[in-house]
Amino acid sequence: MTIWSKVRSWLRAMMRRSRMESEMDAELRFHIEAFAEDLVRRGVLRNEAMRRARIEFGGVERAKEECREARGVSLFDGLWQDLQYAGRTLSKNPSFTAIAVVTLALGIAVNATMFSLVSAFLLRRPPVHDPDRVAVVSSIDPAGSFHADTAAGPEADAYPVSAPNYLAWREANHVFADMAAADEDRTVGLTEHDPGTAELTGSPEAIHSAAVTSNYFSVLGVSAQLGRTFADGENQPGRANVVVLSHGLWERRFGSDAFLIGRTIRLNRENYTVIGVMPASFRLMGFTPQLWAPLVLSAADQTALARKDRSLHLYARLKPGVTIEQARAEMVTLARRAEEDFPETEKGWGAAARTLPDFLVYDFGIRNGVAVMMTTVGFVLMIACANVAGLLLARAAGRRKELAIRISLGAGRLRITRQLLTEGLVIALLGGATGLLLAYWGVNFVRANMMFNEAVSAVPIALDWNVVFFALAISLASAALCSLAPALKAARTDINKNLKDESRAASAGHSHSRLRTVIVTGEIALALFLLVGTGLLIRGLSVIHHQNLGFRADHLLTAGVALDPAQYKDAGQQAAFLRNVLLRLRQIPSAEAVAVTSDLPATGPDSVTFLIKGQPEIPANQRFSALDFVVTPEYFQAAGIPLLRGRTFTERDNATGPRVVLVNQEFVHRHLQDQEPLGKQIRLDVSVAAPEWSQIIGVVGNTKTFSDSTREEPQVFEAMLQRPVSSFTLMVRASSDPNNLASALRNAVAQVDAELPLVRVMSMAAVIERQKYGDPLFERLLASFALLALILAATGIYGLVAYSVGQRTHEIGIRMALGARSPNVLTMVLREGLRMTAIGAAIGIVMALPLPKLFAAMFYDLHLSEPILYLVVPIVMTLIAMLATYIPAQRAMKVDPMVALRHE
Repeated sequence: MTIWSKVRSWLRAMMRRSRMESEMDAELRFHIEAFAEDLVRRGVLRNEAMRRARIEFGGVERAKEECREARGVSLFDGLWQDLQYAGRTLSKNPSFTAIAVVTLALGIAVNATMFSLVSAFLLRRPPVHDPDRVAVVSSIDPAGSFHADTAAGPEADAYPVSAPNYLAWREANHVFADMAAADEDRTVGLTEHDPGTAELTGSPEAIHSAAVTSNYFSVLGVSAQLGRTFADGENQPGRANVVVLSHGLWERRFGSDAFLIGRTIRLNRENYTVIGVMPASFRLMGFTPQLWAPLVLSAADQTALARKDRSLHLYARLKPGVTIEQARAEMVTLARRAEEDFPETEKGWGAAARTLPDFLVYDFGIRNGVAVMMTTVGFVLMIACANVAGLLLARAAGRRKELAIRISLGAGRLRITRQLLTEGLVIALLGGATGLLLAYWGVNFVRANMMFNEAVSAVPIALDWNVVFFALAISLASAALCSLAPALKAARTDINKNLKDESRAASAGHSHSRLRTVIVTGEIALALFLLVGTGLLIRGLSVIHHQNLGFRADHLLTAGVALDPAQYKDAGQQAAFLRNVLLRLRQIPSAEAVAVTSDLPATGPDSVTFLIKGQPEIPANQRFSALDFVVTPEYFQAAGIPLLRGRTFTERDNATGPRVVLVNQEFVHRHLQDQEPLGKQIRLDVSVAAPEWSQIIGVVGNTKTFSDSTREEPQVFEAMLQRPVSSFTLMVRASSDPNNLASALRNAVAQVDAELPLVRVMSMAAVIERQKYGDPLFERLLASFALLALILAATGIYGLVAYSVGQRTHEIGIRMALGARSPNVLTMVLREGLRMTAIGAAIGIVMALPLPKLFAAMFYDLHLSEPILYLVVPIVMTLIAMLATYIPAQRAMKVDPMVALRHE
């Protein structure tokens, strides 16, 4: 009989239980009466015949029990009885039950809350057809990666792909049925005009958009909710003015207008026809475009120079029967072929393929942070379980005579173990239910505090079924952790000794105390481990967040601008816009300095390779590189970056003047070996302009590469009047709160170009805050969990010492009757707590020794060297342990010897 057949048989037996019981009664009566009738026919009196029949047949209840066991019903009866008994027992001890349930609820709540992040970020399937058959192809950077989740191996440093490689790999591969490309980091200006007057209505809005090939949606296997997606040929010039909207943009900007399909909207001053609206569920984690337009690849995108522009994410559908490993091997081969054919730009670059779910998790870079959080709350749950196990041990010690009587009356030790495990299960399930209620509030708190950027806030964090099942699973695990040791200990009780013993100082009590000592010592070790680990992470993050970035972020207002090619076709028009907008910005009251920069400081700008005049000519892929900024003359004053030597840019450094650049101090140190830099010439490999030699005219102070990094990289600054760029950021240094100038800044830009939208008008302090990517929340949660672990460990110490004092009341009374003074008793009790703390702290310190290297490997640029924590944390733990021990020690000092000698 299969297991499923047995289960079905058991279910049928349970559903027909009352009928089965009556049938058993009738059948048993029939057999007894038939046997008795046979004896009567042989001449035996009826009463005697019935007596003999019952003796011959055996006990009726025993026969019923054998029948129930055969049908599996007795197991259910036993479990039901155990549950009823556990409920009655726990209800008679409400304070014990409440403490145990609340302790477990706290541990389960923090685990369920953090698992909601795992469910949202790591377990949620991408909303595409058969996502495991969709591969994402990436370039592999030979110079390394800044990913927080960098993995070992050839796929560690994944970057987008250039257009020439996309076109070549699409045709040359043999593993993909189709391949699509997407440039998912574009911005377009959305404006609305009055149909009658053609005047602008409302403010222009900068919309995060993606340019995709016409087969993008078909490769992913998704369809539009309204209208359609792109058709073949709609990525060709002249047919590309069509657009697909996200569900969110359709609701927010167009009021869910179902008749929008087929109408035109204005993007970057050009009319686009809306052909579709995507479902609300179509959101790939980390990618949040609000609309999709066709990706048009021109002849320039197929040149060798275009290989430097790696901006395309490639999505490919695997052919039937092809594995991701085969696709990865194919892409490695194609990348090696590109390296052989184009060594100048492809030297060292490789390619990799990941499944779409794996890529999204990797690209989001949240895996390590979530792993640390889940490990932390897992330890908190273990400490909570240890506390409850200690409570159950103490309770089992008080019930040892009851258990001995039950065993002596015939209860099996397995049944005793099962009964105590059932009590632990009831406590754990009550704790799980309470923990889920607390987790509901916890998830709402986390969701409300995870709005620091669009990509994170777009991920739905909720108390879903994954979290509920996880809470149930850890509740069952908690039941085993809490009650297994007490149940096994109680089942091994010595019947004769416990039946004869009336003393609370018996050996069984000491045995329970030893086990509780081991448990509490483990709690201390785990709590200290968590405190050290949390302290290291918080200290490392604090050093980064409070470091000197090399510029003044206070009183600085910023706003992004992207000039559209329809209005600003050449460098002259871009330069004219700059002059006009800077003129109006300078007229803003309270504006001390205004500037324009291609990238804000400490925000990770792009790098550029270069040659130093006088050095040998070397291939482009072997040249030095530096971070590249294109700025206006007042940039250094507005940013507060000090000039160390030479001069900054002036209005004469324009398109007609000699090419000049500034460099930072790190550039001089690393690339010029601290030689005199002024007058030296370098040639930047800028893709949009012919290479020219530029003279270094000044050296400025270092600024951090990122605000959340301690690195300082070589930097080079170009004059924007000599090389205008179409995408840049406005900077206004204010004499007061910079946010008060936001309206004036918008008006100044609108006076120059009313259709030009601004991107993220915010203070520089807010920009830096956004770059922390939730680190403050991460720090607060870690600190809260570590504090909870400390409180639970202290509670465990207090509970053990208080229990020990209660167990040794008789012994303490004898000691005091024989002359021991109160300080001696105090010292004795304190010594017990401190001994546990010392052992637990030593174990915890040994466990925490590898943490700095582990965190350094997990989190890029996080330098963790705080040996003082390994001294401070044990001292704090010792002080808290002394406080937790002192309270019951005080009680022991007040023991009356006469009362204690009579104590049972």
